[in-house]
Amino acid sequence: MPERNLQAAGWTDGAEVLHINVKRPMVRLIANIVYQQRIGNRSSSQLRMDVLVPDTPAPKPAVLFFPGGGWVSAVKERFGELRWGLAQEGFVVASAEYSLIPSGFPAPLEDGLAALRFLRAHAEDFSLDPDRVGICGNSAGGWMALMVALSAKEPERPCAVCALHPVTELGSIAEQMEQGYQELHGSAAAPESLMMNGVSFSKGTPCPIVQNAELCSRGSPLALLAARPAELPLPPVLLVHGNADRQVSPLQSTKFFQALRERGEDARYVVLEGADHSSDHVWYQKETVALIADFFKGKNRG
Repeated sequence: MPERNLQAAGWTDGAEVLHINVKRPMVRLIANIVYQQRIGNRSSSQLRMDVLVPDTPAPKPAVLFFPGGGWVSAVKERFGELRWGLAQEGFVVASAEYSLIPSGFPAPLEDGLAALRFLRAHAEDFSLDPDRVGICGNSAGGWMALMVALSAKEPERPCAVCALHPVTELGSIAEQMEQGYQELHGSAAAPESLMMNGVSFSKGTPCPIVQNAELCSRGSPLALLAARPAELPLPPVLLVHGNADRQVSPLQSTKFFQALRERGEDARYVVLEGADHSSDHVWYQKETVALIADFFKGKNRG
């Protein structure tokens, strides 16, 4: 093989030559894609998603991420370490906004299902495999992921679901937590109460969600799971919760995992020792990202 002419390639005396082994592809970011438009009596709003696409030729598995925020925010830029980590592992990763408290339930769930349909409809644009789309979310976004998985009809349902410190039972978010926090979640001003009741000037004072069993059940993954026919299994589920969580009781994941096991579902539950809620740096470490990436690759499932 003839020697390479470094001078022709831009080399000069004193320059250094560095050879880089390419181990992973470039990841393209397609930002602020409108996936859903809501038209009201006096205004309209657009819901957007960001999509990370590894620059490889073959159709890729995908993960749709729903950011948490207590139903008062849904910032799609959150959990960047996880989203970029999954993209670097070969996944197309979408992060989607969704409707919040002023809209009320079931608008968030409708948006989650719409985001899932949108990704599949644009599989060619994003170079993804529509049969390998999983969903993930943290906190209220974890609630979204579970609600979407429980509500999606064939062939819409995701291939796998990962919920990070999710809400699974609206009436007991603060179970076994300090008394003041329990009182907050027992009030009509609790975010889950406002989300389920909606915000209206004409309905009078809405009751706390804990006093409305029917409404609580409609928005609780645990209740939807209990009502789900035994012959209709869920896709594989990974639950991850910190045992020092001060915003969503770890019992939310414990109860849901126990219910999944009783049904014989493919489920795994990982407790992060000493971890608090979403702002805890534990959630952004390589080990945590690897745990979730391996799950979506089909490794170490229940």
